[in-house]
Amino acid sequence: MKMHPIQTLSGVLFALASLCIAQVDRSPKNASAVVLQAFETHDVVMLGEIHWNKQEYEWLQSLVANPEFADRVDDVVMEFGNSLYQKSVDRYIAGEAVPIEEVQRAWRNTLGLGDPPPIYGDLYKTIRETNMRRRGKHQMRVLCGDPYIDWDKVKTKDDIGPFLGHRDQWYARVVKDEVLAKHHRAFLIAGSAHFLRQRGNGYIEPELRRAGAKTFLILAGTNAVKGYDDLDHRFDRWPTPSIALLSGNWVGELRAIPVISGGTEGIDSHLKLKDAADALLYLGPRDSLIAVEAVREEVDGTAYGKELLRRMTILGFNLPYIPERKESPQFDPPEPAYPRTMDVPLPPRPPSQ
Repeated sequence: MKMHPIQTLSGVLFALASLCIAQVDRSPKNASAVVLQAFETHDVVMLGEIHWNKQEYEWLQSLVANPEFADRVDDVVMEFGNSLYQKSVDRYIAGEAVPIEEVQRAWRNTLGLGDPPPIYGDLYKTIRETNMRRRGKHQMRVLCGDPYIDWDKVKTKDDIGPFLGHRDQWYARVVKDEVLAKHHRAFLIAGSAHFLRQRGNGYIEPELRRAGAKTFLILAGTNAVKGYDDLDHRFDRWPTPSIALLSGNWVGELRAIPVISGGTEGIDSHLKLKDAADALLYLGPRDSLIAVEAVREEVDGTAYGKELLRRMTILGFNLPYIPERKESPQFDPPEPAYPRTMDVPLPPRPPSQ
């Protein structure tokens, strides 16, 4: 059927308008608003985090305290959560009077080394306080995603092996059993290597999709786009934090590993952000990012400090890694390297002297 010229023009204008809307939708948006919108079409939203980051966890605390988030999300799944202590965590998150010494075992006794900074315990606390403000309304649950290692029973490195070798498998099982089987919606938090598409461990998201989950993956990152000195100033006007979708724009064409590592690794990796995730959580310029640490004075001379030393001795470390400062730059400059011009041709030879 032949179309009238006006109909043809209308169709073209509609297509152009749709294209413009699509382009606008890929500009950076309020980070919390994007997460809430993602839950309208996905039952699992995943955040590949930058461990220890202050700005990231300040935003996460505001996110889980948002009534709209609490209305929509059933479970928050934590990599920094030992499943051995799930019952204690359930009681604590529900608002029961659980001694902090009992519940903090969940984030202190994971397979990670060292004393985790207070930002992790603070997120548990914020979810608990949000639930307590919502008595009689929908309650959130924190699920511990790390395997159920009992450090009291660990005597040799081989005792750790089965737990260390099956971290992703256990995390996926927790989500399948406690989220998907119950038709819940969940927000998943783990280091980016556990979620990263193509280059990461590559198990959790495919396994959840095979189980029927509709997943949306966000990677946290910054403005480093190649080596440590290669900062992209197109980010300069972006609000922080903000989230941008990665398909159909210049952000998705950036190399993923430098962006999520602050330019400290992955210079030779050509994995693009658009192939690694659905969205980027932009935390701010690389040099503005702050790592929060647990300080030595909080564990030195305590039973827990001695236990950390024992664990690291088992794993072959001579001293526990407990820093002196509470805050430090998130990404340190790399060790001095060869000049970047090593592959540049020789300049013209001058006259002999």
